[in-house]
Amino acid sequence: MARQTHIVPVKSKINAELNFKISRMKEVVKPTKLHRHSDYHEMIFLSEGSGSHEIDDTVFDVVAPVVYYLRPGQAHCWNFTSIPKGFVILIKEDLLLREDIDLLFDMPVQFSLKGCEPLLKLVEDIQNEFVNMNIPSNVWQAYFHLLLVKLKHTRGTARGLPQAQMGTVQKYKRLIDTHFKDQKNLGFYASLLSKSTASLNEVCKKAVNKTASALISERVILEAKLLLSATGLSVSEISNQLGFSDAPHFAKIFKLRTNLTPGTYRDMSQKK
Repeated sequence: MARQTHIVPVKSKINAELNFKISRMKEVVKPTKLHRHSDYHEMIFLSEGSGSHEIDDTVFDVVAPVVYYLRPGQAHCWNFTSIPKGFVILIKEDLLLREDIDLLFDMPVQFSLKGCEPLLKLVEDIQNEFVNMNIPSNVWQAYFHLLLVKLKHTRGTARGLPQAQMGTVQKYKRLIDTHFKDQKNLGFYASLLSKSTASLNEVCKKAVNKTASALISERVILEAKLLLSATGLSVSEISNQLGFSDAPHFAKIFKLRTNLTPGTYRDMSQKK
């Protein structure tokens, strides 16, 4: 199969004048191609369906009822084996409360809704409101805040960190998403957060059991994997896109993190 010669495409499924959209999942068994959504958050609530859902470099088994959350910029594709039923919510950050943005960035990409079917009814009620009425933005804010709080209660508070510390971690992750191609120095991010590198590192270890530098490296390697698996860019071109000094340095770091050379990883992904 010929490799793609372009980077992962960016798609938008919401009109520019809208900051919120909810629709029913298309009830078809049809694989989709890897793509990104860059300017909004996406949540997919499935009441039925089976198959797989690839998000960035991880493939999840679809076992309904389930919810998926995609941050802006994440790449994903579907491969259903039975008809999916559910809802897709698209929402831009200018509609969200500050608290809700933090709740979103603390949300796992997938978690089960088994035993929590009333949440699906809430989503259906929101969809009915969207179709039948012209509702002001503050009402949508209230609906979405209620939904996120209920989701947080459903999955529990996994780490129990103080809110201020968790907020720091989420801000840090967003800064990495924005700057990782050009900035891999921990001091850069610590400065933007008005933290010392030591204190930022300590907060990250408590929150996700990883060092602050490891979060930068993971984001870089994730992007490298996506470019290797979904584009025809050369290793040198990918190295340049990701801000490395040269291709050998990039290959060395990639192998250190994955135990594979970039070429081997690409071959494996193509076979998969």
